[in-house]
Amino acid sequence: MKLNRNPKRIRRLAAVLGGFALFTGTLPAAPFLYSSGDLTLAVRKSGNAFDYVVNLGKATNYNNLPGSVTFTVTNLSATQLGSAFPDLNDLQWSVAAANRPPDDPNYPVQTLWVTRPRAVADTQSPPWVRKGQFTQATAGAQIDAVGVNSATYSSGATSNVDNTVTGVVIPVSTDYKLAPVIGDDGNYVGTFQGKVEAVTPSDFDGDPGNVSRADLYELEPATSTLGLPGRYLGYFELKPNGVLTFNSASTLPARPTITGITRVGNVTTVSFTTVTGVNYRLRATDAAGLSTPVATWSIGSSVVGTGSVLSLTDTSTADLRFFAVDAQ
Repeated sequence: MKLNRNPKRIRRLAAVLGGFALFTGTLPAAPFLYSSGDLTLAVRKSGNAFDYVVNLGKATNYNNLPGSVTFTVTNLSATQLGSAFPDLNDLQWSVAAANRPPDDPNYPVQTLWVTRPRAVADTQSPPWVRKGQFTQATAGAQIDAVGVNSATYSSGATSNVDNTVTGVVIPVSTDYKLAPVIGDDGNYVGTFQGKVEAVTPSDFDGDPGNVSRADLYELEPATSTLGLPGRYLGYFELKPNGVLTFNSASTLPARPTITGITRVGNVTTVSFTTVTGVNYRLRATDAAGLSTPVATWSIGSSVVGTGSVLSLTDTSTADLRFFAVDAQ
């Protein structure tokens, strides 16, 4: 598998085994900072001299928000946006993250967070679907390259208003431009299932009421049935004044009710209520884990709800186990 990164300067990729890029060491010191699992906003424009990349923080900050919350993404700098582009017409923009080694243990390796543009501003896009871990790893490598390449360019450039901890303007004349990573079709050079970039219209700047929207989906790797819909988290909205907001999903899935727990040998079966289309996963811990947040308990098997009572199993030799069911 070929990763579209600069082989001369990216020295932290120690090896690539079966589609997984093994990340060792640390990224260059400031100014632009990036690590696995950070959401990056990637902005480009055909024929423009610069690209623009912004670190929006950890993807996990976006996946458990209360319903119908709207906030401004402050890491997007109007100054940097103005330095990179003469206007906001015909911009191609996307937001993505990948949980790659070293990863967040609360999510499966190669979990992806990826935007999908809306064809109609007021209508949610069809959800991206969950693929197998190996398939998502190839796209994850490209997503990760956006942040890694940006940090590498930043480390060798002068620190100034266009090169900061949270944002960097990158000349397209360098090896760190976005085109080799995202590709002409906006699908991470064919490694992802579709176009991730929203495109502002050619008259976007002409009306302050214009908006450009892209939905954010969380895609845990599918372990059995492929093609199930990803979890909808909400949508990003870009306005002609350069302000980017995130609007969390208006409704959250109902809290599942555990209806029964049985154990046969070392296998415990936990049954619970479900809602159609919602993803459920089993968390478990021993007695020592009761003093820690449920979000830190180990994650076991998962299933997509059907509206009926379903079950998940946990295999353990421990005499005492505690369980919780996540609805996503």
